[in-house]
Amino acid sequence: MILAAALLVAACGEPPAREQFIRSDGTGEYSFEVVMTDTLAGYNLSFYTAIDHPLMQPDTVASFPLQVVWRSPSGRYFSETVYYPADSLRARYRSGVVPSEPGTWELGVTIAPEPPGLRGLGLVCSKVVR
Repeated sequence: MILAAALLVAACGEPPAREQFIRSDGTGEYSFEVVMTDTLAGYNLSFYTAIDHPLMQPDTVASFPLQVVWRSPSGRYFSETVYYPADSLRARYRSGVVPSEPGTWELGVTIAPEPPGLRGLGLVCSKVVR
């Protein structure tokens, strides 16, 4: 009975990875919730997307900028600009992020201008147990 209860509690813990995808509405604005409750663990974050390219047309975009704004659970902000390689379906954003505060962080991403044919933007956050 005790073993069953312990397994049930372990099953209700934080999942090892979370994935979110937001379809493009043409504004270039995306907002993700990033749950990082364990300040003793690291988290890997990757963006993913798909871009519809016209047939028989050369690619004109090699990469495009993502303006990334982090908001901590207590309301502190951090921003940076990173570049997404347009020929990649998935690109690592950060590896081994250790949150300074436990909780749900907000990650706002602005893509201006959006590349033609951008379907949307996704985020994968996976916990790395040390």
